[in-house]
Amino acid sequence: MEHARAVLNAFDYDGVRLLPGRARDQATGARDVYYAVPNDDLLKGFRRAAGRPAPGHDMRGWCSDTSSCIFGQLLSGMARMSRATGDAALRDKALALFHGWNETIGPDGDARMRLYDWEKLVCGLVDLYAYAGSGDALTALERTTAWAARTFDRSRRPADNFYFQGGGPKNTIEWYTLPENLYRAHLASGKPAFKEFADVWLYEDYWAGFAGTADPAGVVPVHAYSHVNSFNSAAMAYAVSGDRRYLNICTNAHDFLRRTQCYATGGFGPDERLMPPDGSLGRSLDLYAGHAEIPCGSWAAFKLSRYLLAFTGEARFGDWIETLLYNGIGAALPTEPDGRTFYYGDYRLSSGIKQYYWHEWPCCSGTYWQTVADYHNVVYFHDPRGLYVNLFVPSEVTWQQGGERVVLRQETNYPEGASSALSLDMERPVRFGLALRVPGWSRGLRVEINGSRIDLRAELGEWARIEREWTPGDRVTVTIPMGLRVLPVDPQHPNRVAILWGPVVLAQDEACCRRPLALRPGDDLEHRLVQEGPLRFRILDAAPERHTRFLQPLYGFPAFWPYWVYFDLDAPPLY
Repeated sequence: MEHARAVLNAFDYDGVRLLPGRARDQATGARDVYYAVPNDDLLKGFRRAAGRPAPGHDMRGWCSDTSSCIFGQLLSGMARMSRATGDAALRDKALALFHGWNETIGPDGDARMRLYDWEKLVCGLVDLYAYAGSGDALTALERTTAWAARTFDRSRRPADNFYFQGGGPKNTIEWYTLPENLYRAHLASGKPAFKEFADVWLYEDYWAGFAGTADPAGVVPVHAYSHVNSFNSAAMAYAVSGDRRYLNICTNAHDFLRRTQCYATGGFGPDERLMPPDGSLGRSLDLYAGHAEIPCGSWAAFKLSRYLLAFTGEARFGDWIETLLYNGIGAALPTEPDGRTFYYGDYRLSSGIKQYYWHEWPCCSGTYWQTVADYHNVVYFHDPRGLYVNLFVPSEVTWQQGGERVVLRQETNYPEGASSALSLDMERPVRFGLALRVPGWSRGLRVEINGSRIDLRAELGEWARIEREWTPGDRVTVTIPMGLRVLPVDPQHPNRVAILWGPVVLAQDEACCRRPLALRPGDDLEHRLVQEGPLRFRILDAAPERHTRFLQPLYGFPAFWPYWVYFDLDAPPLY
């Protein structure tokens, strides 16, 4: 079979620049934290295990023996971020870490890693090869792949209620995530050994349920993040083989996950498990504090959505990315220099809080770094006909269209405001298409070109397309009307809802008055909530309140500040 061809292409960390705003602040803050971790600390465990001099300090938490559980993710994030931003110092740090680690590999290619750790290393080495130009990284990947092919247990036990990450007692948890980056290595290098080893780990037993339907029977509460991430292996199986069955699996899985597994924030996996679509998701709000692995879950969902955007060209797959950008990874606490990491989203009916995980440097510290680096790769897409705007964030993109260099600059305070201004710069007029994603939650969009309204017809979840000859200085203003809305947690709990403004989940500040907003089915939100500033709504009550209560974006809440995200419309009021 021939390789699949993408309908749309991401910019692959080349040509997109984030401008001042929340997304760039988060990415820049992460860069500073991860860059500052001493190389000797990150390499100490590897050097000690190899019997080499090991200066530096021991890391803590998950990385107390070695940093292998996140090492590949750190290399990956550094390679991607440095490519996107032109940060030579960050690239040099990634290469120095790689060379320091490479010296510790055994003569037989022994990476001294579990399958779980090595899978992440594969991603990091592929990214160093693809984005930092390191041929040595590809050589190291060949050596360790040969070692892994000789040594990893191939039982490939599927996940079940007991071994919910698969693998069982053979210590090969999450084996089904291996193919994605091995296939990426094959496509980047052309070397068949990577594809041959990837083929071993295809998760056909699990994926078969999604091959023909988005409503699979017998959903088992298996590990949420890794099983969602496994569909990225199916996506790359499609990329390598061209077999549309794998694309159907990914499309159906996406639709199933979005319909039955996701909270309003885009997060999923209470107690780290997928839920039977029988109301378990709604009931989880009574039972758990750990409702979603936010950095890991955002990473898996970003990739799956990006693959589906590329392979199908359908705008609707951008909605999950947008939801997580504001309410998932975009609402996460930043990783701290000592390795403290935000892990779980907390949406309890008894009030939630943002807090750091109890062990330093967990898996989510690696995926946090990768996901914020990926911001550069999900804002815009392109094809030979023109540019596709997936996200409305302050940013700039440069590309070649018809032999001409074109720069589009996007200035916006969305979602605090409803409009985004896109200006074009080029030497001479160029004809191309400009496509704008119409969010599935929206009421449509309005577009003006150079101050004049144009008539655009596009369904929700589709692209609004403008095809014309563009001239230097042309300006496009996009307005997406927003309003208050409620979103039930699942069909079985129609009155257990989150409140949103456009794409943003609003949470009630619980610090002063420990009484949640009381609503009834059919209440008019516009009369109960008075907007007093950008995304800040004062709650109007029937009786006088001791303290004024507000709803505001979940992403604005700091650590350990209590809030409510979900409300029961049919609950008796608390007096």
